[in-house]
Amino acid sequence: MSVLTVVTRANESLPLVRLGYQFARALETGLTVLCVEAGDEAETSVTVPAAELPEGISELAAEICRQLRPSAEPVELADEAGGEMDRSPVDSNEPERLLADPEVEVRWLTTWGPLDAVLREASEVHAEVLIAAKHAQRQRLRRAPLSRKLFTAAPCRTVLLRIGDADAGRCQRILVPSAGGPHARAALRLGERLAAAVDGELTALYVVPDEGEAAEEVGRHLLDRTLDAAGIGDSDWIRPRVELGHDPFATIAQVADEGFDLLLMGESDVGTLRRLLFGTVPDRLLAGETGLTVAVVRREWKLLHRLRRRLGRWLDLAIPQMNRDERIALYEKLQSGSEWNFDFLMLIALSTGIAALGLLQSSAAVVIGAMLVAPLMTPILGAGLALVQGNLPLVRDATRAIVLGYLTALVIGFVLGSLFPIPELTPELLARGGPTLLDMGVAFLSGLAAAYCLSRPGLLAALPGVAIAAALVPPIATTGASLALGAPDTARGSALLFATNVVAIILGAAVSFYAGGVRGKSGASGRQHWVRWSFLVLLLGAMALAAPLGSHLRSQLGVGAKTVPETLTVRLAERLQAEAGTRLDGVRLESDAGVVEVRLIAPQSPAPELVEELARLVREEVGEGQAVRVTTELAVTVE
Repeated sequence: MSVLTVVTRANESLPLVRLGYQFARALETGLTVLCVEAGDEAETSVTVPAAELPEGISELAAEICRQLRPSAEPVELADEAGGEMDRSPVDSNEPERLLADPEVEVRWLTTWGPLDAVLREASEVHAEVLIAAKHAQRQRLRRAPLSRKLFTAAPCRTVLLRIGDADAGRCQRILVPSAGGPHARAALRLGERLAAAVDGELTALYVVPDEGEAAEEVGRHLLDRTLDAAGIGDSDWIRPRVELGHDPFATIAQVADEGFDLLLMGESDVGTLRRLLFGTVPDRLLAGETGLTVAVVRREWKLLHRLRRRLGRWLDLAIPQMNRDERIALYEKLQSGSEWNFDFLMLIALSTGIAALGLLQSSAAVVIGAMLVAPLMTPILGAGLALVQGNLPLVRDATRAIVLGYLTALVIGFVLGSLFPIPELTPELLARGGPTLLDMGVAFLSGLAAAYCLSRPGLLAALPGVAIAAALVPPIATTGASLALGAPDTARGSALLFATNVVAIILGAAVSFYAGGVRGKSGASGRQHWVRWSFLVLLLGAMALAAPLGSHLRSQLGVGAKTVPETLTVRLAERLQAEAGTRLDGVRLESDAGVVEVRLIAPQSPAPELVEELARLVREEVGEGQAVRVTTELAVTVE
């Protein structure tokens, strides 16, 4: 294990090494200093102490090594602008401390792909903590600096620093704000180890709004709970502190002005990172002899997050990704189409009316026409996009449109079913009353196809076909009409079909959008909790729906159903030989209804005693309690 300190600028090398040493000492591990510059691939390294530096090592790596050795002479080192930087040796006491405990290895890395190269180095040295200096992004450069990329991608705990003018290696007084979730707890644990290593003091700060007499007491309770969650509630190096203030960042800056050496904060998102390092803490806190160092901590990524990142990289290479303009156009299209307004109401009402009339007259062409008019596919796709983005307002709009659209279509279907009371359900109505797992598969693939077509402007012509494949309004109209016609079983089945379509299409759309390059914010705190819970609810809903859908499919395929024994047919035929003019036409097991049907051909209806005897024979062969139906086809012979 090792603390990996990444150096990209000469003027930051010594402060980073000193602070990296303190982290390595606190964690009781080694220190690896990685000096990175752009150029052709090359690597070299030296372990300190060393009698001779290898030939060809970079001036920057050599300078770091010399700074760690008390006998070193000053050297001249060019900075990034081409000027000269005067380096004086550090105080003799500091190098002795540096050499006393952790082993320090300096590596020099020249590469045109620094991110992947640094991540490989981190894996090679088994980095427990990665430390880098945060730089403001230059306006003319569109790409993020290396430090920001490492903060997002490194699997281990990562610390970004903005170095003050004071001694960066001094960590006697550490300030750690204690709100912010798992990253704040990681900062607390790391700060406590630092304070213990230097026999210093960590101030755990909790800022609460000044909203009543009990505000400070509530804040102290929350702070104690946070320290216990971090596992350091009983530490001797922690001083809890609660401050009242409506602006947490201003309050933190005010407290930090009291002479602390290091401000250590847990990361929450990209905006917070920028505010902490370049906007929130006044520059005067980083300047002068007492200027403190500001550090933002991100905990190690969990296995699931690392797998998701690998999947994302693989998808980026395997599937054409949408560019920024295409993603914006997609969002605008789904955002406007997911709003519940008069246009949406008119389309859902008209499409439901067309679908209901087509179902009542069993016209497949009319039902297909209703599918093309229905607007429900857009908010369902919008829900899939919103879940991938973590866009809560879009989820709300889409959910509202889906729910109100469903209720509107249900009422219209019921009204039309009441106005036209057909004597029996048509085949089109019955076809939507028994959904199976195959319907879930169709809906999922339709969600994939619809999202893919919508994200590719050249494929929009295929959307009508997707709308036909994943029928949304006809099942709702079937539910309403079946309720009006007194067919609750069919209504229940069609409602199940609609729920299946919605859940499967949302999941399919989310998969398609994610594969096409639509990703959520990759802030340090990870995805919002509601996104995870929403996906979990959808997956559990799909699993719950799969049970009745699978049962219907098994019934249709006859899987697991009882079969009629051949001996039953023989016994029934032998018994009917005693009945003049009566013969057995066949025996059939209706798996849907669970009934054994015995068909007879006879000149007259069989006597009740004969029916009872036939039912007894069936139950002896099939099982007690088996339902039996005896049907007779009358046949009279005329000479």
